[in-house]
Amino acid sequence: MFQITDGELEYLIRIAPEIKYPKGQIVFSTCQRTNEVYYIKSGLVKIYRTTSDGRQVSVAIRYPGDFIGLAEVLSHVNEREYSAEAMDNVSIIIIGKDSFKKMLTEMPEFSEKLIRLMSDRLREAQNTIYDFIMNPIQGRLAILLLNMAERAGTEGDDGLIRVRLRVTQEELACVIGSARQTISSLLNLLKEDGGIQYEGREIVSVNPNKLKTWIQE
Repeated sequence: MFQITDGELEYLIRIAPEIKYPKGQIVFSTCQRTNEVYYIKSGLVKIYRTTSDGRQVSVAIRYPGDFIGLAEVLSHVNEREYSAEAMDNVSIIIIGKDSFKKMLTEMPEFSEKLIRLMSDRLREAQNTIYDFIMNPIQGRLAILLLNMAERAGTEGDDGLIRVRLRVTQEELACVIGSARQTISSLLNLLKEDGGIQYEGREIVSVNPNKLKTWIQE
């Protein structure tokens, strides 16, 4: 997992502004000029494309400590091919392209970590394709919830992962290619099975062992 050091974070804070986005606000959109890289300090961000008939297709969820908008800047693409939206209240440091490239030059260890990050994302994309082929909807949902909990939660002594996932059923459906009604039914089954626990409308804990029984390796 990519981890920024205190020194690297201090560097970013010196050269770039920190902006707060409420849930549902667009961070960047398709066809926008690729002039910035974004570092997520807190909150979750979904990356998606909109189809010709207006449907959103989510391709990734990014977590605190992640960079977004990297690929276009590093590959010299002039326009964004995807959009990014805050899934809850998000705090983001927005780094200009030239300042970011200067940081890469001045901090070679940081550059090496970014290369590993991009390699990890390539493997993630490959694993996603495999998971979609191997698993029915319930398995894909279990994989998504487990990944989100492991990235955004804290493991307790009882083996459960404490987390507050403020994601809607529509958002979950969009990520794994399903319908909201199907996700609603599956979440109820996961709750009855002990795989997830709710407080109100939020998932507050996940049982990894239970979720793994839903996944076909």
